[in-house]
Amino acid sequence: MNQAAVDKSENSSSHPKPVLKKRRWPVLLIWVVPVFALAMAGYYAFDTMREKGLEITLTFSDGSGLKTGQSKVMHLGVEIGGVTDIQLSPDQKHVLVHVRLQHGQDSFAKKGATFWVVRPEISMQSISGLGTVLSGPFIDTTPGTGEPQTEFVGLDKVPSNTEAGLHIVLKAPRLDHLQSGSPVYFRGMEVGVIEDIQLDADGSGVDVRAFIQQRYSPLVKTNSQFWVVSAVDVKAGLLSGVQLKVESFRSLLAGGVGFATPEENMGNQAVEGTEFELHDESKKEWLDWAPKIPIKPDDSDQRNSGPNLPQASQTVRSAVGS
Repeated sequence: MNQAAVDKSENSSSHPKPVLKKRRWPVLLIWVVPVFALAMAGYYAFDTMREKGLEITLTFSDGSGLKTGQSKVMHLGVEIGGVTDIQLSPDQKHVLVHVRLQHGQDSFAKKGATFWVVRPEISMQSISGLGTVLSGPFIDTTPGTGEPQTEFVGLDKVPSNTEAGLHIVLKAPRLDHLQSGSPVYFRGMEVGVIEDIQLDADGSGVDVRAFIQQRYSPLVKTNSQFWVVSAVDVKAGLLSGVQLKVESFRSLLAGGVGFATPEENMGNQAVEGTEFELHDESKKEWLDWAPKIPIKPDDSDQRNSGPNLPQASQTVRSAVGS
């Protein structure tokens, strides 16, 4: 070995060899990225659910006409949700309708909320349901005020009237043209509605349960007379020809009930549950009765009267009976 080779060997051995070290990331730093991604995904999922609103389940005895993704949930004519799924209950005796409410409609997911299906019907109620012939059935509802709730039992028909007023019972041997929802008239003006019709306790007659609005309840006295308003009243005479009288389009479809109160011996104010005989038709003298009976003004009367005008009671009086 020559001197040059020896010097080269000594020089190479005099320099230290490089040491490669693996850089280690802190354990906590490794999990930052996936945890942050998971948190962001959860936030976006929550935000999406919040924008969509709550999901509730409605149980109906019949789901005919309702369609997933098409049927709407309405309140006062405004869409507040939609049907997301329809399936049979585990016992296959009911229909479970899953509904997604719109954001901000939480009051319809509280105890006390009511739901029912609006379908087209050939009856008085069909006046408000004829639009479903083209659009299909929808779910109507009223909000609740109780605790939050996600499961509800839907009604088979429109809920009965819950506003303040007078409930009376009209007794009849039979009925030919009258049904729930038919109007109640006083001198041709609608003052109430028929809530329900059932056979009486022994099946010998029919009980017609009527509701009179609160402001018109003073018109009903213990000696008031009630009769069935025919859908169409046709009168013919040699000189007058044929006269066709229809109380209203509603009574044309579903009939109605009229009543009158005598000017003298009208009796006491009718109370809740008072029973009256329901006659097949009115007598001429009933239509001529024109008693003066003070009634309360409605809200619109009070608003229109102005702050400086006294809120005097009104009096129902007419020279010609309807």
